[in-house]
Amino acid sequence: MTTLTRRRVLEGAVGALLAARATPANAAALARPPVLFVSHGTPLFLPHNEERRAALQRWGASLTAPRGIVVMTPHVASRELAVGPTGPGFAMYDLPALFKRQLPQDLEYATPPSEALARRLDQLLGDGRPATRSTSRGFDHTTWMPLRCLFPAAQVPVVELAYPYLSEAKQLTFGQKLAPLRDEGILFVGSAGMTHNLAMMGDGEEAGTPTWANEFDLWAAERLARLDVDALVDWRHKAPAALLAHPDDGAHFRVLLVALGMLLGGGSASAPVSFPVTGFERSMSRRCAQLG
Repeated sequence: MTTLTRRRVLEGAVGALLAARATPANAAALARPPVLFVSHGTPLFLPHNEERRAALQRWGASLTAPRGIVVMTPHVASRELAVGPTGPGFAMYDLPALFKRQLPQDLEYATPPSEALARRLDQLLGDGRPATRSTSRGFDHTTWMPLRCLFPAAQVPVVELAYPYLSEAKQLTFGQKLAPLRDEGILFVGSAGMTHNLAMMGDGEEAGTPTWANEFDLWAAERLARLDVDALVDWRHKAPAALLAHPDDGAHFRVLLVALGMLLGGGSASAPVSFPVTGFERSMSRRCAQLG
């Protein structure tokens, strides 16, 4: 008769755990989520955006539901570390009245409470103190509208992380600090825009997409596909028509650098890059990217 010892019991338990983790089902569950960049464009649930919503829905259907989602949008920005409300998700209609009147009034995105995810962000990014918590009621429309297409069940906690006012190189470093989240099953979504010139949105209505918008969008896609970090960080000097594509502070492009930093911080220097959504909305690029 074999004598059961504490050591044998522990060895058996560890062996069973490792065997379970080696199964295909568990391997899929432990897989790191990709990093997403979404060009949010005009509010997604306005009329005539059906095709764009459908493209995002197809993309979402190809993704495994994560354990949680961190979203960064330049519509929520701060000069200090800040995260959004951490209770159940609430879809704000934070839009000009002209747009708000055109939206269905029953849209919701009621995700589970997210305080635990916010505390994890404190650990990764803070100096031992909790980040500032937003007093806003809920999610900016550039957060909940894309997520409602990508993950319509709203089944996982979501935290908005405020866009930080940092240089391009520091945006990359900021993203690298977030990299451990991927090993914990947390998805990062940068909701911004590959081009963002609201003053010239009328351009291209009759003559097609302006040349400058096409050139910038193609340059960014090619550099991103090659993970040409140096060029992307120095985009203001190296990209064609950079001042037309982003005549403001460039925040809608810089969010991409945070996403890129998160990818590279996880040791994914040669990760695949794909573009599930492409095309233009007049001068505004619809291009979305999946990194990793």
